[in-house]
Amino acid sequence: MLNNSKLKQYIDNAPKWEDKHLELLQDTESQKEWLEITLNDFLNDGDLETFIRCLTDVVKARVKANGHGAISKLAKALDIDRSNLSEIVNGYKQPRLETAFKLLNGLGYKCDIKLESA
Repeated sequence: MLNNSKLKQYIDNAPKWEDKHLELLQDTESQKEWLEITLNDFLNDGDLETFIRCLTDVVKARVKANGHGAISKLAKALDIDRSNLSEIVNGYKQPRLETAFKLLNGLGYKCDIKLESA
């Protein structure tokens, strides 16, 4: 049986879900698939919050992969305030839909939404 000290040590040493998730998103093809799935879900069910959270995860993965100064470089490329982008990446602020599409473009994706009759 684990006592509190051993349990705390076990929890502290266990891989964090977010770290593992961001590790899986290091591959650009995985990022693209993740974004396509969640964007299509958003277009079908209107769940913007989930799409934004997934987009933010991909931005985090890119920032983590590119290291120091990555947020500043991305912000400059997108013509977005660096502190605003930092707040988005750290989950303190949800981007507007316009900013979300800027982020998609900044990540190198082109989004083409097609309307069809229901």
